[in-house]
Amino acid sequence: MHHELWSPQNPPHGNNSHEPSSISTELSLISSTFQSTCNHVGITRTHYSSGSKRNNRKNIKKICSNNKESQYWGCSTSLELYDNPWKIKKVLTTSDLGKLNRLLFGAELLENLMLPVLGVAAQRDAESGMGTPIRVWDVDTMSMHMLILKRWASFKNYVLIGKWNHEFVRRRELKKGDEIGLQWDSYRHCFNFSVLKRTNE
Repeated sequence: MHHELWSPQNPPHGNNSHEPSSISTELSLISSTFQSTCNHVGITRTHYSSGSKRNNRKNIKKICSNNKESQYWGCSTSLELYDNPWKIKKVLTTSDLGKLNRLLFGAELLENLMLPVLGVAAQRDAESGMGTPIRVWDVDTMSMHMLILKRWASFKNYVLIGKWNHEFVRRRELKKGDEIGLQWDSYRHCFNFSVLKRTNE
């Protein structure tokens, strides 16, 4: 039996013949089956026209503006290659290392990052100036220590006192310009401490 091959010069005969479907030159990242499913549920593809590009830029700006990092110890909604866990940081000054035996922090920093993880009674004692004990785990030397957190009424800032000079300044040989960090450890229920950078580094 003789069979004829279809070609543009030799189209098939008969009323039931169909023209071959045209070849699409459109580059698509999704299959036709998936696209039909999307159309069924009301999802449409985005065509990258100049207008849609402008809309995309607006959407990106809107997303970035909404991705401000939480001030508390919760998660951040922004995508970062590296999220520094040391939220409470300070470069030590002469007064932090002197005879006053205290580490001074700004009120806003500790009210946002330290007080919220303490109990209600502990917060009240710290804010009233009575002071509340907090445990501090030195991750560099693997040792636990105890300090007192209280509000310094005269300057309305917060200080860590107790054995700050003895167990941190002297023991760790801290110097002016060294950067230290604190972070809340929900597993141990204490604050982790580390010397993040030495002044001579």
